[in-house]
Amino acid sequence: MQNRLLDDLLKAFPIDIKGLYEKVDEHLPHSARRWWWCWGGIAGLLFALQAVTGLLLAFYYRAEPGTAYESIRAITEDVRFGLFVRSVHAWGASAMVVFVLLHMLRVFVTGAFREHRWGAWMAGVGLLGLALGLAFTGYALVNDQVSYWAIVVTSNIVGAVPLVGSFARHLFLAGDSFNGATLSRMYALHVQILPATLVAAVLVHLMFVRLLGMYRPGTKEDHAEEAAVTARQGPYHFFPDHALSEAAVFSWLVAVIFLLALAFPVGMGDPADPAVTPEHIKPEWYFYAFFHMLKLVPGQLGVVLMLALFGALFFWPFLDQHLFARLDRALFRGRVETSLLIGLVTVAVYLVWSVVESH
Repeated sequence: MQNRLLDDLLKAFPIDIKGLYEKVDEHLPHSARRWWWCWGGIAGLLFALQAVTGLLLAFYYRAEPGTAYESIRAITEDVRFGLFVRSVHAWGASAMVVFVLLHMLRVFVTGAFREHRWGAWMAGVGLLGLALGLAFTGYALVNDQVSYWAIVVTSNIVGAVPLVGSFARHLFLAGDSFNGATLSRMYALHVQILPATLVAAVLVHLMFVRLLGMYRPGTKEDHAEEAAVTARQGPYHFFPDHALSEAAVFSWLVAVIFLLALAFPVGMGDPADPAVTPEHIKPEWYFYAFFHMLKLVPGQLGVVLMLALFGALFFWPFLDQHLFARLDRALFRGRVETSLLIGLVTVAVYLVWSVVESH
């Protein structure tokens, strides 16, 4: 009876399930069983968590200067489980940025951006920028002092971009300065434009990864050992093997986020007041290093430097292949990997500046 019912259901969807599975399945190296190979998938699952909690918050949020702060206050104080959902959304945003950064760091350290994998790397850098944009537009919607001045400062940074600054600033603010349409613009960016762009970038990223296959780091001996393990145990499949590993790690992470949301719930700051400039105001932690750099190199020069650093990150595979690799051969005879050294120093500076700016 059950088999007959299943056959009837499958006839309504004339799809070759087995053939489809064989096409989308990917054989991964057995070394990918380690939990730190789940970081990319975890970032995607965190985006799904953000979409669910964000949808719940959107039922009550009103994206206008006169109602935004009060709607957030109502969510926090009056709506059942509103504080918990808002706190999960806030902690989830930080976790998503962390895991995008960790995934990129693993890709960088293992050299997985090499061997013509520049497309996946560039899409990944774009995903980092989109994740930061989602995080920024998210806390900008609260319309308290922190979010208001964050929008004002960011609009000044956007306006300092050479050539297109004035146009970009007007597009960012929906006017020449903060106005009644600015929060609506932030809301549209946060719930429509940036998520849709992020999904498209994920598809492009996965396309490159799927076409070229997962990078297999290690020496010839490591590759030989991997081949021996595959011969003994068979291939390590993405589904269900790796998918279940990612689900297990994600479950533990969600439990941690829930505990953080309960132990350290988000609060309400002072309402936005353009007439009062806070004495000590800082962005969220993931922007600390950029904030510190703009304090060291203020004005348009600092903005140009920040854009140059992002450009270098975006085009890193080409810099590595055509510049740093030649330096390694010419100066160090292959004993020092300049690309890795510069990258690790940059990460260290980012962390140090973030810690310094946090105090």
